[in-house]
Amino acid sequence: MILPADAVRIAEWDEVLDDANYYEVLGVLPIASPETIRDAYREFALAFHPDLHADASIETRSKVQRIFRRGSEAYRVLCDSQLRMRYDMGVEAGKLRMDLGALPKQTPSLAPGTTRPLPELCKTAAAKICAKKAARAIDDGDLAAARDAVKQAIEYDGGFNPELQERLEALELAVFATGGS
Repeated sequence: MILPADAVRIAEWDEVLDDANYYEVLGVLPIASPETIRDAYREFALAFHPDLHADASIETRSKVQRIFRRGSEAYRVLCDSQLRMRYDMGVEAGKLRMDLGALPKQTPSLAPGTTRPLPELCKTAAAKICAKKAARAIDDGDLAAARDAVKQAIEYDGGFNPELQERLEALELAVFATGGS
């Protein structure tokens, strides 16, 4: 049985869904790791999977299906490094969704989960330790600490690591956007 509070929450989500980007739909930061995105999607699915609302009204079930489709779309894009990069460029241009129908169905370079975790980007053991610290800080929402840990990882990798540098730049933007220092 669906509770009235659930019906209200579903209606609220349905109302704002077209104005939300994929990060907002899943409730993650734009610098979230694939693991964080997976966990967020799991929580999202537990709240909005259509099977969990089978006893709801037809109108509510329709809203849940729309919300769940959007969350699944967000998950597919954000867990794929190539799609995520294209999506991020589109978001900067004001586009909140990707046209997934125009993409090839099975392309090896578009395999989900291809985004490499921070520690895998590092060359030295010391840099990997810093990267793990940064990943934990990101998951905890402490972007300034994550930024500092990535800076340190780059130093341990000899001051040059283009992939870590990209993540650092994203963190610096996120810290700036949230008013951090």
